[in-house]
Formats: sequence, structure tokens, C-alpha cells
Amino acid sequence: MILDAAASGALVTIGDLITDGTLEITAAVLPEGAAARRISWVHATEQIDPRPHLRRHELVCTLGSALVRPRSAETFVAALSEARVAGIALGLGEVHLAPPGELVAACERAGMPLLLLDHGVPFLAVNDTVLRRRSEIEGEARKRETALLSRLLATAREGASEDDLLREAGEALGGRLSRAGSDRGLEWLGEPGGVSDEFVEQLQSVLEFSGLEHARESSEQQLRLGQLLDLIAGGLALPAAILPEILSRGLDQERLRVSSWPSGSEGALGRRWQGALIGVTAHEVLVIDAPGSETSLRELGLVCGFSSVVEIGELRRALNESRSALRLARSRGGVAGPSQLASLGALLEQQPSERLDPFIEQLMTPIVEADELGRGDLVKTLAAFLASDQRLQETADRLFVHVNTVRHRLKRIRELSGRDPLSPMGAVDLRIALWSAERRRAVGHRLIRPLHP
Repeated sequence: MILDAAASGALVTIGDLITDGTLEITAAVLPEGAAARRISWVHATEQIDPRPHLRRHELVCTLGSALVRPRSAETFVAALSEARVAGIALGLGEVHLAPPGELVAACERAGMPLLLLDHGVPFLAVNDTVLRRRSEIEGEARKRETALLSRLLATAREGASEDDLLREAGEALGGRLSRAGSDRGLEWLGEPGGVSDEFVEQLQSVLEFSGLEHARESSEQQLRLGQLLDLIAGGLALPAAILPEILSRGLDQERLRVSSWPSGSEGALGRRWQGALIGVTAHEVLVIDAPGSETSLRELGLVCGFSSVVEIGELRRALNESRSALRLARSRGGVAGPSQLASLGALLEQQPSERLDPFIEQLMTPIVEADELGRGDLVKTLAAFLASDQRLQETADRLFVHVNTVRHRLKRIRELSGRDPLSPMGAVDLRIALWSAERRRAVGHRLIRPLHP
């Protein structure tokens, strides 16, 4: 079997053979840099043009029986140069007692190393030396790789990033390792054979371990940060407690924005805003970052609530504001912020149903019961009156009745509910009651009495 040096990882060189004490090899021609040429295998031939049988990096051994005719050496060296072999080893004593001058000249012109084997040195001995040296070199390389993997694993435990680990490995091996292709596998960029496949596989495992460690540490840090933010939001810790974290991320403590996201979104948020502070709580994910556009919040496609831009002393307000906005966003969909919160509807949407039940039972139920007895479209009139901003004539036009009819019905509503629709506070109470009843019906609950028979 003929092995390719680049594929096998062998780094046996011309210089290794010359300096090997078990062989009697001398160099008749050794161009500059030729001692570093790699040898993959030893090929013996007496053909003047053995190209069909050669592969790159082979050392061609010959007795020179085909090199006795004029210009034969020139043809022989040209063929080997085209095959890009490592060099020529000429065995002396059988055909030639000394290297032919034509062969030496041809090798010098072509930059082809020419080695001389003393009489009695078999070509198999050269082959055995290549195999032995390859085994020694590969053994040494594996030891270096094993030691390097141990160092990389220790570095990974200390929190080094994947880029740091790849950089350290590349520098130690004299090349570069990087992610490549759709499968994100490791690619070696350096001398062929400079790293073994086994090392690459084991390095992948180290990188996976490093990634898991980073994920675990990040998760623990996010949980700790979430606990601290919960304490700040509840007034049990001062905002200054988080100042070191804010400064470590390069955030401006005078301009902070808090956003609240659904549980489980911390991974996507961390990839999107790598410089942000991310805290995980029992009910949501909190992000503290520099203020940006509302569009950037929408691009993730998740519901989100965000706060006003505040300085660190107002962090408690911003945390609670973003949480309120998230509750509103969950109800309405999309993204919600301070401007969406500033409405009665938004305020009511954040209230638990049991908090609004008294408005339904005490204010709306008597009106609904009166409608059931056929005493005049009171619920419909109240809804139209509030929708018309308490304008009597506009309400009458909507209902196609006389304005006095509207006045009479509003008086009846006041008597039944105890709230005057014509007064500002009475209208607010009735608006809350009507909104609460409509929401209960919308989510599938039944009123004590239905709004419409």
C-alpha cells in the first residue's frame, strides 16, 4: 500500500534519512530547502519513465541500469520532476561505482535531491527506515497532541471561549483551526499532516464540553441576576446592587431600558443582544440594555414589554413597568411599552378578573336585570353614551331615538347602579363595569345575568 504523506500525517524528510545512523546515505545533490522534503514511501524502479507508477512525495530508488545511454538521465529526472517525487536514491556498486555526471547535472538543473546508497544497502532498508521514522514521528506527535488536549481542557475549565481554544491549538500546532462548512466541523489550515484526525475529533469534544460549561455558567448567572432583579422590583434591594454588572457590560447607568420577555427566550435574547444583562425569573426573562428602536424588539417575533429609558436609580420603576407592558402584550399580542400602558383599557387588561367582579355584580347586574324585564335597552344605551364621549345628542343619533329618551334611560341607570353617567367619576365607574362584563363574556365566562337575552 502506498501512503500519501498529507493523508497519513507522516513527516519523514530527506534530512531524516541523511542523518539516520542506520543507513549509509550521502547527498550528491541537495538543493536549498530540499532536506525538509517529505517522504511518503519508497519506490524502486529501473524504468526511464516510471510516471504511471509514481505518486507525490515518494523517494525513487534505482540502480541506474536505464541511465547508461546519452540523455537518458535528463529524461529520467524530467519524468520524476513532473511526478513531484521527493528525490532520487541511487544505489552504487551494481551498475555505477559513482553517480553519473549527466545525472548529477540533470538533478542540479531540476532542483532534484540525489542521494547515494553505499553498495550493500538494500532498498528495503531505506523503506524500513522510513516506516520506523514515521512511527517515531507519529508517536511523538500523538504525545504532543495529548499534552495539548490536556492543556486545552484545563483552559476550557477556566472559562476560555471557543475562539481562544482554537487560537491556542493552532499556535501550538503551527497552523490554524477554524469552523468550516454547513456542519460547522473543524478545518485544519496549515502544513498537510500537521494534525491527526483523532486530535480533531477529541478537540471537537473539548469544544463541546467548553460550550456546555459556558451554557451552564451563563444559565446560573442569569438565574442569580433574575433573583436580584426580583428583589429590586419588590423594593427589597437597592438598584445600586446591580451597578457592577451594568458597568462590566459597558452600559450607561444614566440611560437604561428594561424589557420583559416570555420564559424560555433567554437563549435567543443572548444571541441577539450579547452585551445586555439577562436575568431569568420564575415568570419571565428580563433584559437590561441600552435604549434602541421598538423595531429591534419586534424583529424576534416574540411578545415583549419594555420600559421608559431611566437612570439606575429608577430601575425599580422600569422593571415593574416592563412587566406590566409584557402582561399587556400577552393580552393584545406584539410589543407594548409606556405609551400603550397609558390608557384605561391597558390598566384594566392587567387586572385579575376577581378584582373587577364587584364592578360587574354591583353596577352592571341591576342594569342587565332591568333590561330582562323589558324596561328599555339600558346596556345598549350606556355603551353608546360612553362611546360618544358622554354626548347626549350623538348618543340619540346612534340609537335613532329622541334625546329625551336618552336622558330618561341614563336617569334609570343612575337609579339602578348608584352611579351618575353624566358625572366624570360615575362615567368612569360605569365604563369599568361595562368593560369588565364584556371581557368576561369574551373569555367564555357567564354573567350572573346575561348582557343580552
